[in-house]
Amino acid sequence: MLALYPLAGLLDPLLVSAVPGWAPWNVRAGIGLALVMAWGPQRLPLLMAAAVAGLALRAVLVPASHPLAASMAIPTLAEPLVFALPALLLARRLRHDGEGFVLEDVDGVMRLAGLTMAGALGQSLLLLALAWVLPAWPLAGWTLTGWDGRAMTADPLTVALQHWVGDVAGVTVVATLALMAPRLARPLHPARLLRAQILGQVAGICLSVAVIFPRVVGSRFYPVFIPLVWVAAGSGLPGAVLALAGLEAALSLGIAVCDIQPYQALKLQILMLSLAMTGLLLGAVISERERVRAAAAKGEARLKTLIELAPDGIVILDADGRVEEVNRLVADLTGRTPDILRGRPLADLLRREGGEEWLVGADGRPLPVESSLAMVEETGGVMGVLTIRDISARKRAAAALGQHRAAAEQASRSHLTEELAAALAHELNQPLSAIVSYTGACRRILESESQSKALELMGKAAAQAERAGAIIRHLREFYRTGQVDTAPVPAGDLVAGVARLLADEVANAGARLDVVVGDGLILSIDRVQVEQVLINLVRNALDALADGATADRRILIDMRAAEDGTHADIRVADTGPGIAAEVAGRLFAPFTTTRPTGMGLGLSISRGIVEAHGGRLRAGTGTLGGAAFSFTLPLALPAQEVPAQEAPNAAA
Repeated sequence: MLALYPLAGLLDPLLVSAVPGWAPWNVRAGIGLALVMAWGPQRLPLLMAAAVAGLALRAVLVPASHPLAASMAIPTLAEPLVFALPALLLARRLRHDGEGFVLEDVDGVMRLAGLTMAGALGQSLLLLALAWVLPAWPLAGWTLTGWDGRAMTADPLTVALQHWVGDVAGVTVVATLALMAPRLARPLHPARLLRAQILGQVAGICLSVAVIFPRVVGSRFYPVFIPLVWVAAGSGLPGAVLALAGLEAALSLGIAVCDIQPYQALKLQILMLSLAMTGLLLGAVISERERVRAAAAKGEARLKTLIELAPDGIVILDADGRVEEVNRLVADLTGRTPDILRGRPLADLLRREGGEEWLVGADGRPLPVESSLAMVEETGGVMGVLTIRDISARKRAAAALGQHRAAAEQASRSHLTEELAAALAHELNQPLSAIVSYTGACRRILESESQSKALELMGKAAAQAERAGAIIRHLREFYRTGQVDTAPVPAGDLVAGVARLLADEVANAGARLDVVVGDGLILSIDRVQVEQVLINLVRNALDALADGATADRRILIDMRAAEDGTHADIRVADTGPGIAAEVAGRLFAPFTTTRPTGMGLGLSISRGIVEAHGGRLRAGTGTLGGAAFSFTLPLALPAQEVPAQEAPNAAA
């Protein structure tokens, strides 16, 4: 485009009228304005150099009529400077996309026209000042501006007006054409140019211009607007600017070729300016309308796509609550086409009762849903947007989950019942066996008439029966709530009671039960349950001693205050063979046992009781060489650091 700037000056000899000596259509300034907008101020010196090159080119081509003089360079260099400021302001105000500046709206065209008028006024005032300062400017008409200084001094206002009108008409059209060139190149295919509509528009432009010349009459100007309006209405700003370029070029050639009087030339210039403003504004309005329409259609298409792809059903309602539009999901859920649903009241589609909502299908069957309604204000009223979500799968899942939970609870109750029954069977085995043993011995003694010994055994049997009842009550409560009913219990009394209960078993096994209890220890425990833990551990030790070959059969219950002063450490150890390797990893699992007659529940129940008291039951190797089980129990009162003393043997 830079090469066009100096070449545009060669049009002056063709377009300059013989009477006033001026060019009616300034093409150069429009090209320069577009170049400054595209390049910025950094390349303005390059544009000025191109203007000087144009002067030199004209002087070489027509040296006799167009000599190169220093005075001619003043308006030539001034023109790019004058139009640079409007160009820079336009570059800041107009929107720019990937292809260039966007002029296809009324605001952009008005900015271009307003700044062009201001730049043309500055150029006209500069030339008028030069004519006054340099009255002997004989060759001023052959500069790139195309003006004759003598004509300007003779009638300065008329010539300045002609110069201003020519600049505004030329710059607005040419600058718009240059700025829109990338967009205009796409639709200009030969096949499209040969369409009947395009050929008719070209013919109309040529005919309207032919009507004006050679006899210029004001009433002949009006037909020229018809093809321009036709083109602008059909093609918007791109078509309007191409039509204007053709019209103004034809009018300029007519002015130069025909014998036009100065007042007639001024009328034609004003016609060119009117055509430029009318065509550009009308084309901008059409382009803007089409762009808004295209954007609205694009937005509508996107919205429709989003509605169709929405995971929920969407219903558009009018102000009266009737269905305007539905997406495909609603149609699929109801089994009806959108055309059938349009215009129906919402009540035919969605029902509510008792806090429940459901869609009414084509077959009358209800489909459970949940909905949300939003009201949107629009021009002339409001619009409702109803979203519908199918919750039938959720309800089925909830029902299945409820059934599964009920089954799980039933299984849990059954399992708990089985576990409680097994625990009762295990824990009641010892007191019931003792009762049987005591009552049998009592019968034999009664047969020998030893009543005192019989009464003692009957008392022991009664105590075991009471203990069995206590075990049942405590285990039932423990399995029902998972909690223990604690009370302060002296550690010495607890261990002594266990020793008394197991005295006969220890004696029958030929073993010895040693106890070591710290003084002053008061435990906060459920006595019956903790007794069961100690009894289970001692019985396991007795079983281990019965299986071993060692002559030293000892069991130790060691109970001392822990270092933190809030718990007691309890350890039950024996001199047996220790824990078998095959059961060490699953020692506390239910039904784990190495005895043919054992149930394998003692350690499992004991661990549950200890954990319910806040402790943990552990197994290992003790100082006596056999197995050792240790756990902690809470103290009712902080323990005093009193050395533990070994109690006398409870059984031997």
